[in-house]
Amino acid sequence: MGYRIKRLQDFARGVRESKALLDRERWPREQLDRFQQERLEELTRYAAARSPFWREHVPRGRVRLGELPITTKAELIDGFDERVTDRRLQLDTLLDHLDQIDDDALYLGEYRVMTSSGSSGRKAVFVYDRPGWSGIAAMFFRRSDWTGATPRLPRLRLAMIGGASPTHMTRRGAQTLDVGIHRLLPLAVTQPLSELVRGLNEFQPQHLYTYPSIMGQLADEQRAGRLRIAPEALVTSSEPLSPGLRDRLERVFGVRPYNFYATTEGLFGHDCAERSMHLFDDMCIVENVDEEGRPVPAGEPGARLLVTNLFNRALPLIRFEVTDLVTVESEPCPCGRTLMRLRSLEGRAEEILYLGGVTVHPLQFALVTADPDVREFQVVQQDDGLRLRVALRDGAADAPARLRDGVRGRLEKLGVPRPAVEVETVDACERSPGGKLQMIVPAASGVTDRSPAAPG
Repeated sequence: MGYRIKRLQDFARGVRESKALLDRERWPREQLDRFQQERLEELTRYAAARSPFWREHVPRGRVRLGELPITTKAELIDGFDERVTDRRLQLDTLLDHLDQIDDDALYLGEYRVMTSSGSSGRKAVFVYDRPGWSGIAAMFFRRSDWTGATPRLPRLRLAMIGGASPTHMTRRGAQTLDVGIHRLLPLAVTQPLSELVRGLNEFQPQHLYTYPSIMGQLADEQRAGRLRIAPEALVTSSEPLSPGLRDRLERVFGVRPYNFYATTEGLFGHDCAERSMHLFDDMCIVENVDEEGRPVPAGEPGARLLVTNLFNRALPLIRFEVTDLVTVESEPCPCGRTLMRLRSLEGRAEEILYLGGVTVHPLQFALVTADPDVREFQVVQQDDGLRLRVALRDGAADAPARLRDGVRGRLEKLGVPRPAVEVETVDACERSPGGKLQMIVPAASGVTDRSPAAPG
């Protein structure tokens, strides 16, 4: 059977499953907790019967999540062949398969193989069987329902500007969804800005999806009159969306953007109509923990997430470490959904800076994001301070001094003693293979491959 036919089947299964997802998102929390435990029992029994690693670590009888081992990315890759539930899935052969992917091909006719989009320095490989991938599709359809991107006549014009790598989640997801329901314009962040503008002007998208850094550039083009579109909805993902940029996008395009969070590990989240981020924790159990792996109370920031993917049995990810920093909101959302609600999503632990004993989160650089002369930027930590790499609009001669003084003042307010800040102007900032703009760059290094945020 051709992979295109299988893709259609997976699409149809995802549509069916999305109806159950939409029903579950308003269940009483106690009912959702019971559902999670039932799915956990099913997953661990399946994993223990087929995976040598999980056979040793899943106890008999009732499974208590907190008693199962935590898995880091390094541990996953080092023990990959013992963790999969199909003995034909071996890391070396999967890496060979990834080198040859140029479409939505299935490994052994059954599996989609992907790499993380690249920002923590070590590439990870993830495998989804076809039922598991239908779960991914179902979450995309839930997102579409929340933003009004449902099927219609005439067909919705939807533009997606994402990673160019064929092994990236956004590319594979776009291929699965491209079956003719919508008119889809796929564009790559590697294309020159002028090409993106020309393509969008010709297509006139009603919905536009891309990274915040690209959306900010498009806002500049719209304000300058070179881009002339009137989208009904904007959706950003994979990079931090600062409050300043969110406000600027609303002023320029006349619609307030949604933020979409998606990881290759399978944890998704999305803003509701109240612009409150909900994690899809009916599909993945999410533990917000501190550095020692202890639960963090709602209202307090965690140091990492432990994600248990409940729908993919090919590569069981149970208490898998995702280094996103979140604070969970304890109050119910006015939208009525009972899915886990976040008070804040502050990026990845690898993106946190420590200067003079002070923690500096990426969103502290919102003043740079909001500056109208900045097209994109990166922050390089140096021994004695920071270096801003900034790509500026033409005629912004006074911007470097303004940015230097603004960032220095912000760091002083945070308590950083005598912060040293220098500004380097560049034509464009480097991006990871997945297309994301890596905001925080280690000193004396370029952009390295790292796992997603989302961004999502």
